[in-house]
Amino acid sequence: MEYYCIMVNTGEEKSFKTRALEKLKETYPLMQIYYFERDMFTEKRGWYKRALFPGYLFLGLEKLTPYFKAEIKKISGFHRFLRDNTDPTQIKGEALEELKFLFTTGEVLGVSVVQFLPNQQIKAISGPFVGYEGKIVAVNRKKKRITVRSSLIENSTTFDLKFEEVEMQK
Repeated sequence: MEYYCIMVNTGEEKSFKTRALEKLKETYPLMQIYYFERDMFTEKRGWYKRALFPGYLFLGLEKLTPYFKAEIKKISGFHRFLRDNTDPTQIKGEALEELKFLFTTGEVLGVSVVQFLPNQQIKAISGPFVGYEGKIVAVNRKKKRITVRSSLIENSTTFDLKFEEVEMQK
């Protein structure tokens, strides 16, 4: 199976996928088109789905032929193959492994199960405080940062760490 990335009209990924499958599935029964979304939550909007790669779809087929390229270009909303239409770049190596990981999770990715809450114990795993262990004082979800208070002196200095710089301790 060969995999390629195609660019389509942003916001029309699902409808392009539907049109392409209707038009090409009979001729290319093993063809797959992947559109990845993720679940999001905001106080104003509540739960909603958002494109993980806006304007892009991933295509899997046995062999990319000139006939297939000509047919998919005719579908409304198609822009181009990545890098270019004359010589599309096949997804290989690490990028293919990442794409296969996304296949296994499904086309809709949920929200992270890690929740940072005050008084939880953390350990810094990167950045200038790597190895530091402490308790969370405050969480800023909008900026994706946690505030940790130094335990050296009572009511002492606080500092911020990015979510990705810490891991939860048990």
